[in-house]
Amino acid sequence: MSKGSLDCKMVSQHLACTVLGATLFGDAFLGWSEATIYEELLMMIAKDACFWASYSVTPIWNQGFWRYQYLCTKLKSLTQDIIQQCRQNYKLFCQMDQNPHHETRNTVGGAASAASHSANVVTPDNIFLQEFDDHVNAREPCGNIMSVMFHGYLTTAGLIGNVLARLATNPEIQDKIHSEIIMVRKGSLGQDQQSVKQMLFLLATLYESARLLPAGPLLQRCSLKHDFNLKTGVMIPAGAILVVPVQLVQMDDSSWGSDANQFNPYRFLSKAEKKSNIVNVMPFAEERVDLGQGTYVLNDPNENAAFIPFGSGTRACLGQKFVILGVATLFASLLEHYEIRLQSGSENDPKPMMNQLLPNPKIVFVKRDS
Repeated sequence: MSKGSLDCKMVSQHLACTVLGATLFGDAFLGWSEATIYEELLMMIAKDACFWASYSVTPIWNQGFWRYQYLCTKLKSLTQDIIQQCRQNYKLFCQMDQNPHHETRNTVGGAASAASHSANVVTPDNIFLQEFDDHVNAREPCGNIMSVMFHGYLTTAGLIGNVLARLATNPEIQDKIHSEIIMVRKGSLGQDQQSVKQMLFLLATLYESARLLPAGPLLQRCSLKHDFNLKTGVMIPAGAILVVPVQLVQMDDSSWGSDANQFNPYRFLSKAEKKSNIVNVMPFAEERVDLGQGTYVLNDPNENAAFIPFGSGTRACLGQKFVILGVATLFASLLEHYEIRLQSGSENDPKPMMNQLLPNPKIVFVKRDS
């Protein structure tokens, strides 16, 4: 690897762990001395989990299984440690809120200034640990957090890595997103969640990336009691497993148009033509929307039944909005200050075909001029 270049996959995994950890644990995770070890454990466990889960009988005879169990136990212990550390921080915040005029010499480090700031701002620790403080079953928060970290780690890392590769190979898309970020930032008070929701082209890029390379290749559904009749007249008997190939569905010409196999974030944007008090919207248009002229809107991707990177119906992914807004916030901050480029010498490499898995390019972050 050349100097200054980074492995796209490793960068995406680190960013995913940081986003999830900071969301669940607040600033305590960012300053945690065991954060690197936690990330490495999470990566090893997530990589092997599906393999060990495929056994119908627990493979107690396999030494690799017991090594996997040891890693899971160690991850659980570290999770309990960071939860305990957050509890202590939360209690310290509460004490400082009750004594706002407490002298700073009796505090540890910068806790006093942070505590006084938390009196007016709801920190992530306050959001989660307020429930932990009075929780009867101390093991349940740990189990829930491990579940969120485990299930969200690889899927979030996959989306981040996909977007990084798309932006590096499509600099014109990246430039338009940067222009949108600057425009929205100028009209907002700060880097808040509401401003990210106004970055429609950025959100459209995330949806398009998730469409072309979903986190999971298949969805499985089964009606246990009743036969299921499709509109085409096909009857699926009760007990049969229906397998949906997600990527094929999301690249079907009949649902996405003739450019279904191409990276085109514009498909999630529509022109809004206002006539009197009525706004007419052109949904899922194939033509590219001119972002510099007129008004445009972001189509709700879930209105298209063929958009299922997070599943669909009552069993859809609960973290869909969290992932989209979290990753959008990450890229809004990243692209505001840095430009993502391919490693020098790889510009002439062929761009990945959309019906194939993306390669793992080497990328470079270039500081933008202020």
